[in-house]
Amino acid sequence: VLFRSQAEDGHATGGAEDPHRPPPHALPSRLDDEARGASATLPRRLDAALVKLCPGRRRQELRAAIGEGRVSVDGISDGLLPTTTVRPFCRIALDGIIVHERRAYYVLLNKPAGVVSATRDAAAVCAVDILARSGQPTDSSTQAADLVAWRGELCIAGRLDRWTTGLLLLTNDGRFARRVTDGGGSVEKEYRVAARLPIDDLGAAVAAFAGGLYLPDNQRTCRPAKLSQVAGVAGEGADRTYLVTLCEGKRHQVKCMVNAVSGGANRVVALHRSRVG
Repeated sequence: VLFRSQAEDGHATGGAEDPHRPPPHALPSRLDDEARGASATLPRRLDAALVKLCPGRRRQELRAAIGEGRVSVDGISDGLLPTTTVRPFCRIALDGIIVHERRAYYVLLNKPAGVVSATRDAAAVCAVDILARSGQPTDSSTQAADLVAWRGELCIAGRLDRWTTGLLLLTNDGRFARRVTDGGGSVEKEYRVAARLPIDDLGAAVAAFAGGLYLPDNQRTCRPAKLSQVAGVAGEGADRTYLVTLCEGKRHQVKCMVNAVSGGANRVVALHRSRVG
């Protein structure tokens, strides 16, 4: 699913795959350096932004244009000052000509197993390498032209391990990404966990998670978390399937927590992120 600030053809995709299948086929044409380079950072002051956007124009001349009402920001020219703060995702026009217009992109990707949560990796398929305009999963026939053109602007808001599947957020909105990853414990992440063995004393484990579980391997105490057994699951593995909800996201945290609560006797065999927020 792809959300964008303004309409544009194409949809991002990521179909869930069997975790035992090999990684998706490497794309024949990877994202090159030029495509990966995000747009240059826009200065926050309007006059400084115009200097950067209009090479060859003097700052004094551009300041005069602001005062004369010849500059508009998101269609508004009245009341602008050289010190007016501009946002990265805005439209700036000078004498009716747009000199800056950048869209914000928000991608929800169902990451398959084997895809790495990165924008560049010489040895593996990256999340940005499977964002097809068609919204369909990529394969060996996918060309660079079939991918969304703005994928080079994206960063990942909350990574997943290579073999973990599920919801991955990608955006070019740094402020949004920081809210998701550094939200001060206010943004929940929910994971569906398949353990190798049933958790012996589920009540004690739930209490340990809620009280802030200590991870001896990492020598740190987790923030309070939620643990529950998934209801309505039938068949093999039903008694080993759980939901874990965190308000943080340290490296291998869910796996370490399941291992710690079992005294090292249990481990995670499959992990899927089903919710953020």
